[in-house]
Parts: sequence; structure tokens; C-alpha cells
Amino acid sequence: MKKCFLTLSLIFVCSLAFAGLSVKPSVVNVSGVPGSTYKGSYALTSTYENPVTAELKLSNGNSFSGNGELNVEDWLKFEKKEFDLKPGETIDVPYEVLISTSMKGSVCGRLDFSAQQSSMINLSISVPLYIIVEGTEDINFEIDSLDITKSSRDENLLYKMTVKNTGNVHIRHSGKIQIFDKKKKKEINVVNIDETVPTYCEKSRDFNGNIPALKKGKYVAVFTIKALGKEATKEVKFKVTKKDIKILKK
Repeated sequence: MKKCFLTLSLIFVCSLAFAGLSVKPSVVNVSGVPGSTYKGSYALTSTYENPVTAELKLSNGNSFSGNGELNVEDWLKFEKKEFDLKPGETIDVPYEVLISTSMKGSVCGRLDFSAQQSSMINLSISVPLYIIVEGTEDINFEIDSLDITKSSRDENLLYKMTVKNTGNVHIRHSGKIQIFDKKKKKEINVVNIDETVPTYCEKSRDFNGNIPALKKGKYVAVFTIKALGKEATKEVKFKVTKKDIKILKK
């Protein structure tokens, strides 16, 4: 199997920590061409007061269905899956990713680290690892539906956006919501949409957020989301009354 240049993207630089174990990085994205390999490592830390033995178990994540019955054990390799840790100790856990020539789109595996503290309690921490197979990507997503309502707690508005991903790679979109007057000539406000949790390939996901309070009147909201060099846009016309929001046109 040949080796080639691969890019590693750490989506979150912070570690995940729970029940005395922490794992860093908490999310890994590996990008490479078919037939390539990537070597990396996790930092596993114990904050237990006593020595523990941590165990690693692998499971399949949300991968493109075109990969068939792909087993995470076939492409994600670890030298060992049991680790003895002293209190406060951090160790490197090396791994190797094998991107086969038959892989397409995105492939995901989940890593579960656990430490037994008693015969009754075995708590674990789970982190995902994603592959994007370069040259096979089909990036295709849309804003499937929109709704705007009035908050029951304050004067803000609430939006609900459903993102539908029909491509073969997972996406983490960002974007913005532009609020215009009813004739779409004057921009009233802009709400930024920060990068989100992933919408997996061939699936949909709902996203919710706030829009600052608006005076009574008619408006147009233009939603734009971007991911992996592409974007999708959808707009909704609505009317703000004293008590409610009325959707005029989607």
C-alpha cells in the first residue's frame, strides 16, 4: 500500500473528559486518496486517584452506504487496546488509518475508552474519527425546511432549519441569516450561524437558534449555509404581530 500526503483536521482543540479519563483530540478528520495510509495518535489521560487499566473498543460510525458492510477494524488499527495508567498520567495511543481503494465518500468510526472502577461501574468516553476519501466526494446538501416562531420567554424569534444531506460526505455547515424589509431592499439584521455538529451523509438534521426581536411588520429572512466549498440558500417571508409570527411564504 502506497503512502501519500494526508491532511489532518482537528475540529475541536479541547479534550473531552468524563469519569476520570480524557482523550485529546476529541474529533479527528483525516483526508486522503484511495490506497493511502495515515499515522496519528491520541493523548489519553487518567485523573483517577488510583491506577487504572483503560480499554479501547471500536465501533462503526455513520459512513456512506456505498461502502457496504465496512468494518472499522479493517481500516483503523491500534498496536494495543489496553493501557495501564497511573494517577494523572498521560500516554500516547498510536493508530494507523488505512484508506482502501474501494472506499468512497466519508467513513466514520467511533472509539470508546473505558476504565473499570468497581464490579458494578464501567464508565466510558467516546470520540469519532472520520475519513474523507479524496476524489470520490459528492457534496450535495440543501435547506429542506424553515420555520420561524416567537419565543415564549422573551421578545426574540426562534428559527428551526432542517438541513438535508444527499451527498456521500458528512458536512459541518456555517453561514448566516439575513433579515430584510418586506421588499428585500434594506437589510435589517444579520445573524451568524457558527460551525455545527455534523449532518451525516444521506441524512437530515434539525438546527435551532435565535433571531433578535423585530418590530411589528413584514420581513424576508434569507438563510445561507456553507460547507466544503459549496452553499445552499433558502428564504422565508413572515409577518411579526404583537403576539405571534405568521409565515407568509416559504
